[in-house]
Amino acid sequence: MIKSEVEKLYKGDFAISSPKEIDIEAIALCLGASIKYRPLKGCEARIVGVKNRAIISINSNSHPQRNRFSIGHELGHWMKHRGNVGNLCSKELITVNKSSNLKKIIGKEIIANKFASELLMPSYLVSAQLKNTEFSLEIILSIKDSFNVSLTAAAIKYVDMCDYPVVLACYNQPRGRKWFHRSKQVPETFFPKYHVDQTSPGYINLTLNKTSYVSREVDACTWVDYKGSEEHEVMEVVWKVSDSDFMVLFWWHNEEQIIDY
Repeated sequence: MIKSEVEKLYKGDFAISSPKEIDIEAIALCLGASIKYRPLKGCEARIVGVKNRAIISINSNSHPQRNRFSIGHELGHWMKHRGNVGNLCSKELITVNKSSNLKKIIGKEIIANKFASELLMPSYLVSAQLKNTEFSLEIILSIKDSFNVSLTAAAIKYVDMCDYPVVLACYNQPRGRKWFHRSKQVPETFFPKYHVDQTSPGYINLTLNKTSYVSREVDACTWVDYKGSEEHEVMEVVWKVSDSDFMVLFWWHNEEQIIDY
């Protein structure tokens, strides 16, 4: 539903045919919402709406890519929950991940996040970019750059749309796995390990404050919590998203484990 709504809006009203034409602030204004940047405490964004007009306040101290997603999130509330708009949205509520296991990210917030993802990365444009491509980290980086989103947002969109066995997971060190998102090609009995395997080369690089989007082959049991994973391999990429949280994207270059399952 959200996918078709955004596609109709973009193709019909705005004639958007390329990622560079997605001006989220101009789109908000056309939808009746003005954007104001100001320092906010305790939240990333807030929206107040009356009749057909709304004001969206965005935390001016946040990263520009997060702010773009926050605008999309609040527009999700404006378009989907009009008549019941007037709330604060914290960093935990505004997340690109639709599969978060945080119980408080429910209902309207999930819908707003899905709407934001589709506004910033409309599926019809992403599909055109993915056409006739094989899986590679470069493809995800190209989505990130083309649509001006974070690597995490681009990775989730790719996992949603790709035809390859890929898993994205968020970890907190030392608490462990926070959430994960897997493509439809990954068996539902395959879970990312709950605790961080500190032998992961990507994780070791993070501890040394080395940030680079480099893929490395590791034993599948490094990240996959499934019997027999030690007999297979996956590719990993690890990157930091905050002082205590990091992302891992892993995939099966050789799909033998998937086929065996």
